[in-house]
Amino acid sequence: MISSRDGASTLVVIPAFGLPELTDAVVHDLCRDGSDLDPAVRIVVVDNAGDYVLPQGQISVYRPGRNLRWIGAANWALQTSSREGYSACVVLNNDIRLSPGFLNGLIAPLRAAENIALAAACYDDFWLHQRAQTIPPTAAEYVPRDMLRDVDFCDGTAIAFAVPSVVDLGGLDEVTFPGHGYGADIDLAIRVRAAGLRCVVTEEAYVSHLRRQTMNQTDQTSEGNRSEILDGLTAKWGVGWRAKVGLAPESFPAHNTGSGGSWYVNPPVW
Repeated sequence: MISSRDGASTLVVIPAFGLPELTDAVVHDLCRDGSDLDPAVRIVVVDNAGDYVLPQGQISVYRPGRNLRWIGAANWALQTSSREGYSACVVLNNDIRLSPGFLNGLIAPLRAAENIALAAACYDDFWLHQRAQTIPPTAAEYVPRDMLRDVDFCDGTAIAFAVPSVVDLGGLDEVTFPGHGYGADIDLAIRVRAAGLRCVVTEEAYVSHLRRQTMNQTDQTSEGNRSEILDGLTAKWGVGWRAKVGLAPESFPAHNTGSGGSWYVNPPVW
């Protein structure tokens, strides 16, 4: 394992609400790679339901006593990272599986370039600009590629933050996005790029995403999440916010299940 001491001490946070078997699987993947043994890495499960029992690894559990939701857990991670001197902060959904060597692959862009503020893993999910070129049968079978994509925004499913830059920009906006935090990742990317910094997707790290697992636990709906995105971004950036992130007026139709080429001003080609 290449130590993350090569450029960044890293706090990894996994927000969780029930379904401990999913969190166990993410913990297993990190321990498989020895990430929990890296002295420059601290891994924390944010146990929003208050009932998680850690199965393995040198990993800690933080119980806030209430459901911070994704956005609150991510901001807790950023604030803790800043206070404790971590230069990189990684937030991982608990309903994903990780490719081999995942953590080092994800934070490599932050080590390589000071102007990168956000780095996300490629995946098998919603956004075309973040899809892996080839979707493997399982995350464990993914073959990393030394390829970096500059993108307009990063999905928060599996994301790394350059702590000083993102904290200076105010972190994630819990006032405008008061629910789960859908749309807050796009808002942050708009602010990142306005500051002259970069958002990237790395093909050195990959996740498979089960989707909707936490939503199903908390009675969230796809249409409610869509409303949080549209209402928040329109309130903050006006009706033309889509153009700021390369999206077409046709993006986010009702009952959407995934982006398509028509969602983008220039459909991504990798």
